[in-house]
Amino acid sequence: MMERKPTYEKIFFGVSALGALFVLIEIIMQALGKSLCFSGGCKVAAQTARFGEISILIIGLLLFVSLALVTASNLSRMRPVFERIINIILIVALACEGFFMGYLAFRLQTVCLFCVIVFGLLVILGLLRLLSGHHEVVAGFAASAAIFSLLYLVLPVGVPINLPEHERIILFYSKDCKYCAEVVAELERNNISAKHVDVGAYSGLLKSIGIEGVPTLMVNDPNQKVFFTGQDAIRKYLAVCSATRSGGDKTSPAKARNSQLAPSPGHETELKFDIFTQQDLLSGARGTASGSGLCKEDEICK
Repeated sequence: MMERKPTYEKIFFGVSALGALFVLIEIIMQALGKSLCFSGGCKVAAQTARFGEISILIIGLLLFVSLALVTASNLSRMRPVFERIINIILIVALACEGFFMGYLAFRLQTVCLFCVIVFGLLVILGLLRLLSGHHEVVAGFAASAAIFSLLYLVLPVGVPINLPEHERIILFYSKDCKYCAEVVAELERNNISAKHVDVGAYSGLLKSIGIEGVPTLMVNDPNQKVFFTGQDAIRKYLAVCSATRSGGDKTSPAKARNSQLAPSPGHETELKFDIFTQQDLLSGARGTASGSGLCKEDEICK
């Protein structure tokens, strides 16, 4: 075992460095408006963070960088204090990941591929420490399992929620909300195809990201989820969409692009306005825009 220990330490360093690189790439892609994660659950999970997605990414980066640096120091100097620091960081990280995994599974009821990959890397690191003879790391696995199980016991029971991922425009509505019916009519007038879903099935998911009213319009892009809550906010957004489609100089590239989106004579119901070709409409709406003209999810608005 002692002969293999340096090998396990080197592999541990490599996995830690790989984790740091993985998180760093995600941070860079986030700055460019993209993401390594193509799961809708990633964005749902990110919007629950108090200080935004970047705060979670920075913590993850610091975690893997710390493990890599301390492991590198241990390989060159072999001091017991480095071993203890590595074990403490790893135990705390595994316990935290138990919370994240439990929160995703039992509160948000969604899958964040990025979070799962990070968890997998930490599990590999824990196993490498065990193979190196550091049995105290078992405490990290035990803490992770205990926290995950406790979240299963205390969080409300619910049916797994899956957003209609292949729908590009989603309208959450209530049959008792008059504003919802008016928004539906406006969507039809603007020739925008939207998936209409009853808010009751998604109430827990929406409340977890701070949305408690209807109508709520979700612009569903693979790398960006934008929510507009309230009739006024949705109307303003649709007005900009309509103006972008019909306005502009006929000789300009923007006009040429818009003309491709406009329905041709006799095909008004076949072609739909593609909001995602108008990236300028999305650049300033990364969170939740609220406005008047909305009802609480359990309120009757007639």
